[in-house]
Amino acid sequence: MKDVSVNMTAKITPKETSYAYGEAYQRQQVTKHRERRTNHWQKRIALAHRMVDEWVLPRFEGRPPSSITVIDVGCSIGTMAIEFALRGFRTRGVDFDGSALVIARELCREEQVAVEFYQCDVADLQKTSGEMVDVALCFDIFEHLHDDELGAMLQAIRRQMNPQGSLVFYSFPLQFDYLFFSRDFLNWPLVPFRWLSPKRFQSITRAYASLLDAGLLLTTGQSYAERIKKQAHCNPTTPARLQNILTRAGYDVACLETTDIYSFKPSVRKRFARQPIVDRQVFGVAYKRAN
Repeated sequence: MKDVSVNMTAKITPKETSYAYGEAYQRQQVTKHRERRTNHWQKRIALAHRMVDEWVLPRFEGRPPSSITVIDVGCSIGTMAIEFALRGFRTRGVDFDGSALVIARELCREEQVAVEFYQCDVADLQKTSGEMVDVALCFDIFEHLHDDELGAMLQAIRRQMNPQGSLVFYSFPLQFDYLFFSRDFLNWPLVPFRWLSPKRFQSITRAYASLLDAGLLLTTGQSYAERIKKQAHCNPTTPARLQNILTRAGYDVACLETTDIYSFKPSVRKRFARQPIVDRQVFGVAYKRAN
């Protein structure tokens, strides 16, 4: 097995809304990693494999995995990178949290796979690794970045992609998640409208959220988005907004869907079963647009 390396840059300066969770937190994730075949991580990992198999690999016309470079952006302790290394892909991971990468290296040795890890901003990856990318995995990343930061990151990834490059992504939570899954009383006013068409229900949900924002502005001086802008999940998105960001960043969106892969508050899901806006995750695949 090849040596697994952690490459360090001279100085790491995370963005204001980026967080190094620290070694104690990352160590807590190790058990989840080892139990990923049976715990709640299983569905997210299966989704990543399915999207790559259905939307990405056909573009490479039978090339073996060993000739395809996969980069796990914001790799943390390396779970996704390890998953694709186990399938034989040439896999890389990038994160600014050095403590997470130390653990990722340990897990690679434990599972006997070769992954190269880089401690840097993804915008500096090509200067650090010296190679272009075929597939970029962005799982649980978008919600940590504001729109301008997300657009800049997507452009940086695109510049480092080969012509057939693909972006595979998953994000949680979505913009109106708090209305349905934080405090139950918040979604009660929407119950009478649950039988409307998804388009009408979405319009009413947006209007209701704006009304709540008006109340927050009057009482606290901040909208909901302003109140969470420095939290870890600082920018929950919508499919429409994400599509616009991807398009402006130079991608052609091939697949963009919402889902709810976990059984959290099934009563709420049942109550609003006809309404996609209640879905908690967005996922998809985007291709690098030709110049």
